[in-house]
Amino acid sequence: MSGTNAELVRLGIDATNRRDLATLEAMWTEDGEFRSTFAASEGRVFRGQQRFRDFFDALDEVFDDIRLEVGEITDVDEDRLIAVLRTSGRGKGSGVSVEQRNWTVWTFVDSKIARIDSYMNRAEALKAAQVSE
Repeated sequence: MSGTNAELVRLGIDATNRRDLATLEAMWTEDGEFRSTFAASEGRVFRGQQRFRDFFDALDEVFDDIRLEVGEITDVDEDRLIAVLRTSGRGKGSGVSVEQRNWTVWTFVDSKIARIDSYMNRAEALKAAQVSE
């Protein structure tokens, strides 16, 4: 496993949990994009410099409290990996606890995050990454 890319995943998730915009912006390419299963039903893709603010705004519309945790990380190739993320939180207004696992394909360019694509299951992530089981 590429230690540098795996460490970027961990640092990125930690910065996301802290909503540390400066750290996140420094870790990503300027034109990077994030395709979240959370916003996929609306066809939303988070792009460019505004991506984190838009993502956090979307989360705040639905959740009072949310936290991401990194699980297993598997290298795909030198510039891509698959990371399992566990999302837990509490629904805004309802207070209902929510927990979900997603498989995310991360793409790196020049030691920065260029793209994250999120999937509901492992098979979808492997297919998207063109990896056989």
